Amino acid sequence: MIKKSVARLEAWVDRHFIGVSTLALLLILLVFYLAKNIFITIPAGYGGALWLRFFHGTVQSFHYGEGTKIIFPWDEIYIYDLRVQQESGHFDILTNEGLQISVDITVRFRLSPESLGAITAYAGPDFVKSLVMPSVAAVVRNEAAKYTLQQIFSAERRTVEMRIRDTIADVVSNLIPGELHKGTEIIILDFWFRGMLLPPALQAAIQAKLTQSQRVEEYVFILQREEQEKARKIIEAQGIKGFQDTVSEGISENYLRWKGIDATLKLADSANAKIVVIGGKEGLPLILGPMGDMPAATAGASPAPVAAGPASEPALPLPSPVTTMMPSSLTKGTAGGQASSSSNPRPNSQGVPSEPLALNPAISMPVAPVDSR
Repeated sequence: MIKKSVARLEAWVDRHFIGVSTLALLLILLVFYLAKNIFITIPAGYGGALWLRFFHGTVQSFHYGEGTKIIFPWDEIYIYDLRVQQESGHFDILTNEGLQISVDITVRFRLSPESLGAITAYAGPDFVKSLVMPSVAAVVRNEAAKYTLQQIFSAERRTVEMRIRDTIADVVSNLIPGELHKGTEIIILDFWFRGMLLPPALQAAIQAKLTQSQRVEEYVFILQREEQEKARKIIEAQGIKGFQDTVSEGISENYLRWKGIDATLKLADSANAKIVVIGGKEGLPLILGPMGDMPAATAGASPAPVAAGPASEPALPLPSPVTTMMPSSLTKGTAGGQASSSSNPRPNSQGVPSEPLALNPAISMPVAPVDSR
């Protein structure tokens, strides 16, 4: 019997080979053309709800997991993200004092896989904007009216956020009617205030208050610094007083004179040209250091003529007129120890320039104070 049926089928295919081949080719082309509607791939972390075009629509008691699924091309699979998601929003709320502020909030949630059919039938793929965020906004406005601005801004802010999160979880879990799905469809994980914008006048007042508070802290540190400076100056004054008390007992007139002579000897050993005047105050010599070369016009005198010498020796310029300074105790020829001037150099019979009796300290060198060490 089976052999006769197979033989009849083979005979029919042989008689209609062209038509059968054409039909098979068309079916293959149709499958390739509708492959994206027949082979549905659900990525990792996602789930799918099946919608049947000819069999009562959405299947609420069934959902697809990850992987590739094969369906009829006229049916459809709605794919949802089952991983943790977060959504942000901006709302205007009123506090307990009646103050209007703007807040930026963020809510973190995820979907229950068993509720994909109910969500598809009740809200659709755009359930976050049509179902979740309006409910979150209503809860935030109602709960924020129970607290003052200080509580929302202070350390109790996290407590307020946790209470709002629990209220949102209760409200969202009852959004879908029980006849569609019993249980929680949207699981709320966390909620927090991302930012708050106060009215300009209040914000300026708070900033002014904080500025004054920081100034108070600044003045506290300034007072502490001044107290430390006071203690430092007291310790420094005590040290100076102790040093003076210790040194004053060992200092005498002879000690100071000896130190002056010692400083004079050290200055006299230097290679620089200088004038030592004997018979100064307190018996200490007065040392005058060089001031450098000065033009004759600055000193108020013209250069002396050049003395002619032998032909074999070049003529050298004569020094400027000088003034001899002597203390009153050593001066014999002048009254009151005044300076005596000489404008002519000594005659020189050998053709070399004459040497001055002494250098003029007021012209050629400054007065070097005596070191009192």
